[in-house]
Amino acid sequence: MPAIDIAELLQSGYRYALSLAREKTQAEDLLQEAWLAMLKAKGPANKPYLFTAIRSRYINMYRRDQLVSIVALNEFSEFCDPLSEQEQLAIESDHDYVELEAALATLRPIERETLFLMVVEGYTAQEVAGLTNQPRNTVLSLNYRARQKVRRYYQSNQIEVAL
Repeated sequence: MPAIDIAELLQSGYRYALSLAREKTQAEDLLQEAWLAMLKAKGPANKPYLFTAIRSRYINMYRRDQLVSIVALNEFSEFCDPLSEQEQLAIESDHDYVELEAALATLRPIERETLFLMVVEGYTAQEVAGLTNQPRNTVLSLNYRARQKVRRYYQSNQIEVAL
């Protein structure tokens, strides 16, 4: 049995959580909660088990957010410190990231999850089907639709992309 690289597993879990939550702090929280639950349950330290724990916690978070409206303090400009020039330049230079984030925002969560697992993590359609409890053909369909939506977003904004 090959040795498990915990750092690599956690990094992979963080990327997966980030693809679901789309916010760094939420992704960190999802990963931490899933990791703690995995350790507490003495479950196997592998990707499928960790990804399932993360996905379960994301679904619970999503359902909770549908019931309760939570407003972050940083959304109120009167409570925020003004940004320095360096922070403003960093934000402006992240145009590609912003475009990608906007393109991914057009996807449904299940499409974004499927696209992430196949493109970033490199899983096959059969493996993604097993991780998400979906039929293989549904996974292929979701992946195709997600790619088409991202492609249409970039074409409508006249941005070249290779998908």
